[in-house]
Amino acid sequence: MKWKSILGSVGAGFLGLVLLVAAGAKAMEPGAFAEQIRLEELDFLFSVRTVTLIALALEVGLGIVLILGVRRLWVLFPTTLLVSFFLFLTGRNYWLVLNGLRDEDAACGCFGSLIDRTPGEAFWQDLLLLLIPLSLAYLGRQAQARHLPWRRLAVAVVMVIGVIVYVGGNPDLRFVEIAAEIGGESVQERFVETREYLLVLEGSEVPDAEIFHSEESVSFLVLSQQIPDSTVLRLKTAAVETIAGDMISRGADGTITLSPDVVFHGEGQFEVGSDGISFTVEGIHLLLKSSQ
Repeated sequence: MKWKSILGSVGAGFLGLVLLVAAGAKAMEPGAFAEQIRLEELDFLFSVRTVTLIALALEVGLGIVLILGVRRLWVLFPTTLLVSFFLFLTGRNYWLVLNGLRDEDAACGCFGSLIDRTPGEAFWQDLLLLLIPLSLAYLGRQAQARHLPWRRLAVAVVMVIGVIVYVGGNPDLRFVEIAAEIGGESVQERFVETREYLLVLEGSEVPDAEIFHSEESVSFLVLSQQIPDSTVLRLKTAAVETIAGDMISRGADGTITLSPDVVFHGEGQFEVGSDGISFTVEGIHLLLKSSQ
């Protein structure tokens, strides 16, 4: 039906425009975008510089072909994956903020500094800006054509190359990459004691418990005679890990650093509830909750 084809074209064009605006905003400040990628730990396979360029290339390339009316499955399928990944990131960021595991001012970096949004606004707005037009883009698609739209693809390729050259030569991107390399060379983590949390065992506060926090890795370190080993709670991944006590060094200022030779042993995942963070270490059920 003709109206489906029109809706599909409008949806694809609007989605392509959103992707291009987002890519343009990040391309203007690639250093900030690269830093966001590093903080989200998305550079686990490639360098932060490479991940930044790949992300921008995908946004620009898919945005251009969608605006130019290419709605083949080999365009819509990767676009769906990209949109799903964006929604996952904004949704995870919103969830972490709601549960007090990330600062309320934390941003997803989707539109760079072009639009100032709270985590909640970012999630719900992205649902509207991305999911609805993506769904419409599938409507009224014509039967698969035999020939590729070479001219429109050529335009997308030229734009992608231009963005890669422009962003790749930005000195801010190089600075972030160097910082990531320096950070990757140091395996020590530094934890500072915090009085904002309490450790609870079987409904009672553990008096000898010491709670430390690392801003670099966004983790908690829990020390107590009630726990066989020192426990690390990774807030970004909800992982519970234990380490041997001799892998910990106390500084003169009270901070704790982990030995470069430390070995982490996985203990599963923690759960966040209204009363705090609940986790299990060697069969012992514990709760980390706010002291306020």
